[in-house]
Amino acid sequence: MRATERTEPRSFAFRAVALLLGIIGVGVGISVMVSAHLGVAPADVLATGGADQFGIGVGTMGWISGGIFMLLATIVRRPPSWGTIIGGVLVGQVVNLVIDRVPEPDPMVWRVVMMFLGLALLYGSISIGVATTLGTGPMELLMLGLVDKGVSVQVARWGIEATTVTIGFLLGGQIGIGTVIFVVSTGPVLARTLPPVVRFMGTRIDRPAAALDA
Repeated sequence: MRATERTEPRSFAFRAVALLLGIIGVGVGISVMVSAHLGVAPADVLATGGADQFGIGVGTMGWISGGIFMLLATIVRRPPSWGTIIGGVLVGQVVNLVIDRVPEPDPMVWRVVMMFLGLALLYGSISIGVATTLGTGPMELLMLGLVDKGVSVQVARWGIEATTVTIGFLLGGQIGIGTVIFVVSTGPVLARTLPPVVRFMGTRIDRPAAALDA
């Protein structure tokens, strides 16, 4: 047995706290990437575009798009848990609270640093949230639903993100090099970060264990 592998899940309290930290991390990561103005994650391209079109907050648009992803996940038989719903609401709230407090530097070097910091926060937080099995994010829930049907993590993620970016771009969402990096790297990154975090949590996510290594 691997050193980090557990035979039973960590306590509910431990995973609930981890989920809360993951939710906060996602909200902060989104805010940092938006403030870097070098492109945002696909879901946030949709959120920034929708926010501009409808005159609402980025976090509020995030709630709407999250609801759409949860509906699609339900269609592919990955219905949201209470944690997914609560997490979707809290992420939007964190973004609304944090985004105006994040500095927007002019020097390109600091914007690049912010972009990669945002990416790191998002990848780490997404992995933690999924591994707790208490509140997988809406987009990740749809991804796992596709994985259940035999699609690899990389292909499922790329398909979802390509579609989301296209719609967000048409709405005038923020897009840039950060978006491209996120779309290209998220599938492979999650395929490598999820297995060890899942082992650490002692949890199990159906089928992805095989697909993650594909």
